Amino acid sequence: MVEEERVKEIVKEEFLKQRLAGIKAEAKGWYYHLIIYLVVNVSFSVYVLITGGFFWPVFPIIFWGAGLAVHCIGVFGERKRVSKEVEVLKKSKK
Repeated sequence: MVEEERVKEIVKEEFLKQRLAGIKAEAKGWYYHLIIYLVVNVSFSVYVLITGGFFWPVFPIIFWGAGLAVHCIGVFGERKRVSKEVEVLKKSKK
């Protein structure tokens, strides 16, 4: 019975390690998303400020920004939750 619990613990630990590695890749993707968001929206804004007229880039700034925020919550919220589980698992091992 003790050996079975130990095996479950090892499997859970390995799963969490793999999940953290996946989250690191997702975080890298989020940073790319942020850079593209900034480059595109700054370009749009500069174009409108040079040519004049209605400041239409406010719409992609707001709505794309909302999508970026949801992406951020999904990536970094999951990272925090999995990191806490890893810490609890490490404390229980000691």
